[in-house]
Amino acid sequence: MEHLRSTRAEINLDNLKYNIDVLRRELGPEVEPMAIIKADCYGHGAVIMMEYMMKYGLRYFGVASLNEAMELRRFHKAGEILVLGISPDRLLHYGVENNIVQTCCSLRQAKILSACATPETPAKIQIKVDSGMHRLGFAPTEENMDIVLQISKLPNLQIEGIFSHLALETRDDDYRQWKCFQQFIDGCEARGLSFPFKSLDDGIGSIRYPEMRYNMVRPGSFFYGFNPHLSTLRPLMQLKSEIVHLQTLPAGEGIGYGLDDDAGHDRIIATLPFGYVDGVPRALSHYRGWCTVKGIKCPIVGLLCMDQAMIDVTDVPGVQVEDEVVVYSHESGAMTYPEGAKRTDFNRNGLQAALPRRVPKVYFENGKEVAYRDYLFDLEN
Repeated sequence: MEHLRSTRAEINLDNLKYNIDVLRRELGPEVEPMAIIKADCYGHGAVIMMEYMMKYGLRYFGVASLNEAMELRRFHKAGEILVLGISPDRLLHYGVENNIVQTCCSLRQAKILSACATPETPAKIQIKVDSGMHRLGFAPTEENMDIVLQISKLPNLQIEGIFSHLALETRDDDYRQWKCFQQFIDGCEARGLSFPFKSLDDGIGSIRYPEMRYNMVRPGSFFYGFNPHLSTLRPLMQLKSEIVHLQTLPAGEGIGYGLDDDAGHDRIIATLPFGYVDGVPRALSHYRGWCTVKGIKCPIVGLLCMDQAMIDVTDVPGVQVEDEVVVYSHESGAMTYPEGAKRTDFNRNGLQAALPRRVPKVYFENGKEVAYRDYLFDLEN
């Protein structure tokens, strides 16, 4: 497919495979990873990323919402997909009809799911326990253990597992959550229940607390190259663009909305075809952020526009229109995603996931382009 936009995310699938191999070695054969690919796989493109994750041996996937799961199921008949959030009652039948595992934390929804299902098309669920984070889940009470037992007896319903989530605040808090989760499991098992999968750790927890792994963990950013306990992971994604316009700006002239950032000397200013809706926050304006051109750091000047940005390329020898611009990268000298998040007081995962669908994604394996996704141009997708 022809690339219709020069601003693009480049994704290194070799690094994905490397990170998966690192995780497999850390976990050993007894623990199954569930790859969290919500928010369009943290901006990396969930449909293609799931394809290659399965190629590299992963079988279980987690998303936040039913529509995310439905998009993936449309392209991938294989792979177990869990919706980590709660779907409205009226939509639960879609999960049953499309072989999607749904989170359950009420008898009411369990009954609806059971009524939607048949022996040939059972409703698959995972039980969510509120071990202390207080977002979703069954409170850890004897009464709720009895309710889970009732759920297990509903027809055409399969309990695939039980899970909770650590707040990751303090070690004492995390251990209290672990104890709470285990007590709930113990109470259910004393009532005759069994759970194929038990899961508490996310990616951070799986390294910080190996004793809490059970037989499934749920990493997200680990796969994309980030974990505070492992410096050997390799980031996958770079955001790149190109120069579309060059001008020499006389001393004293401001730039962009507000005519800010005037300087006491002549400058060469490059205009770039991306803006703050393309995953580059406006807070990186006024020299707070930078791009690299030919390996040279070029500050973002003026106020980032919705669709365009300006950088000072005065120090770049032989700079030309169509020269490549690196916005985010793990390469030396470039602004990394963690650095961009720090400079904007934002969350790194959120910064990557903020990449909109109008930015195409180009996938590389063994140094060659193997896949391309432009949500606006590829009408078949």
